[in-house]
Amino acid sequence: MNKLMTFSNITLREYSQEVLDRSWEWLNDPEIKELTLTPDLDKEVQQAWFQSLQKKKDYYIRSVWYKDKPIGVMGIKHLTDKDGETFGYLGEKEYWGKTIGVQGLQYMIDYAKSIKLESLYAIVLKENINSYKLMRRLGFEKEKEIDENAIVMRLYLFPKEN
Repeated sequence: MNKLMTFSNITLREYSQEVLDRSWEWLNDPEIKELTLTPDLDKEVQQAWFQSLQKKKDYYIRSVWYKDKPIGVMGIKHLTDKDGETFGYLGEKEYWGKTIGVQGLQYMIDYAKSIKLESLYAIVLKENINSYKLMRRLGFEKEKEIDENAIVMRLYLFPKEN
């Protein structure tokens, strides 16, 4: 699915070296790093990961753009034939709270349906109330606690058969 998805000047595009470089900055921001549960990053490891993306069958990633500016990332990782873990972040904080996350996550849900996944799940930091509300808004339910800091939320994409 390579088409651009447009949401009032928002597009989802291929994940590029330019966005990888911006992600380095975004994911090293202490607030974003904490909210996304991002471990310490190493530029060489990050570059090797980027180079491996073309061969990965269990990873779908897109960059989020506003006009001509990259502002974030959305994707699905750990893809199987049944489910995958959706993730995303807006690195440009001035775009937080502007429904871009809702639109990007809806795109990921639509993509997951198009490849016939049964469900999507997300790992959400308990203190990240905005992400929790976003997930609930789009139908994700709390599935389980991982530890004292994080939960798994899941969305079943198709009605379960009895």
